[in-house]
Amino acid sequence: MGRTYRTMQGRAIDMDKLRSQNELTPAVGNMKVNARGDEIGKGGKIVRTREQVMSTYYEHNPKATPDGEVQTQQPTKTVPQNPPSQTMKIEDTPVSSVVEEPMPEVKQEISPEQAEEKVLDKGVEAVQKARARRRGIADATGEK
Repeated sequence: MGRTYRTMQGRAIDMDKLRSQNELTPAVGNMKVNARGDEIGKGGKIVRTREQVMSTYYEHNPKATPDGEVQTQQPTKTVPQNPPSQTMKIEDTPVSSVVEEPMPEVKQEISPEQAEEKVLDKGVEAVQKARARRRGIADATGEK
């Protein structure tokens, strides 16, 4: 059984079952194929199956790989450019070439009373903005 999806109206749809039921239905468009990918001739008869179409494609395109056979590259060993005896050490790095990063700012801890005041201030600002919007809407519509 395939994955079932629930529509907005609450109906359950099994997409795999729906696909398999409509495999032989001609596809919409001008390619003359069915939903499965078989070539269709006159009268809706199958001229070449999907497997035959794909095998001829891969015969004519040897660089193409079939979906099931994905080739992966083997990782190659990288050889260092300099032998280990010639690599630089930290002591060899000149001081002027070192990039200095700024120190991160340390946040100051605030007391619960200060945090409560901040929250109240933000709440007061939000209420004032809402009242201003309401006044603007009332002025625009003529309501009181």
